[in-house]
Amino acid sequence: MKFLKECPILIGIIVIAVILTVISFVCRGSVYEDYAGESDPAKVPALAVVFKAARDQVFPWSGSADKQLASGEDVEFLETGAGEDAAASAQADGTDDGAQSGDATDDQGASWLYGDADAAISGNDISGNAVSGDDAEPETYEFTEVDDDYFTDALFIGDSRTVGLSEYCEPLDERATFYSKVSLTIFTVMDKEFVKTDDGKISVDAALRENQFSKIYIMLGLNEIGTGDTEYFFNAYKEVIDRIMELQPDAIIYIQGIMHVTAEKANGDKNFNNEKINERNEAIAQLADQKKIFYIDMNEAVDDEDGNLDKSLSFDGVHLKASSYERWYEFLLHNAIVR
Repeated sequence: MKFLKECPILIGIIVIAVILTVISFVCRGSVYEDYAGESDPAKVPALAVVFKAARDQVFPWSGSADKQLASGEDVEFLETGAGEDAAASAQADGTDDGAQSGDATDDQGASWLYGDADAAISGNDISGNAVSGDDAEPETYEFTEVDDDYFTDALFIGDSRTVGLSEYCEPLDERATFYSKVSLTIFTVMDKEFVKTDDGKISVDAALRENQFSKIYIMLGLNEIGTGDTEYFFNAYKEVIDRIMELQPDAIIYIQGIMHVTAEKANGDKNFNNEKINERNEAIAQLADQKKIFYIDMNEAVDDEDGNLDKSLSFDGVHLKASSYERWYEFLLHNAIVR
């Protein structure tokens, strides 16, 4: 008893550790499945799995939250890794060369934006290589309406919003392939190993070397909106597009504009606001060459009259309700390229 009185904090820590360890084992086959598979039980304490998952805001009750979301109830399921995860990933990869904080601005204006990107549209390819002969004359494509089967050979790459598209849009999930993960960023998308295969998890880069697709849809940019300035984001996005084109030379690539947040969310956050989202959307739109790469902005399907995400369609100001994903899907059906 004397020990309990003198060391209450230590006893509390021990009790909490035991509880977390039990939770880790109980949820090992459900919400912690991905995290448990990444750790060697002989070397890493079981409770470490709980902390790793909590870092991505995955908790023991996340499974029930998903069920509530599917029924359209308002539950808290916020996107993770907003800025910090992206910055850490970029630094770990050695790519964060002096990246500024979320408040950073481009003192040089937007002149950087209209160099290589404009060249790609007017006679050079996206890598800046000169195009000669008939290839210099871009073929004209117009967006048209398609049916569900258009997505049979399509791939969707994205963060938690794209995860929601796969979970709550059955016609799309039945046909398309999804390489999507909560908190995914443009800095981690190609190298992070999260694509499940029979032999374990591999990176998107490795998966694209093994599988070919006719259409590839990309929506990334919200988690990393607090990392660096627009030029830094644009350059990282361009590198990803270049690599995907190298691995999937015959695919139509759709750059999807970053989905807006609600006015309430935008007004209360210095990073997660639509002014910054619009600035970055304008930048990545310049990567479209209208031949193989096309920019589509699904915000027109979910925005209110003021250009913010319609609050009636979202449960947290950032993500769509389960019933709202149909709008996104209808937009895709009416804005496709057939060649």
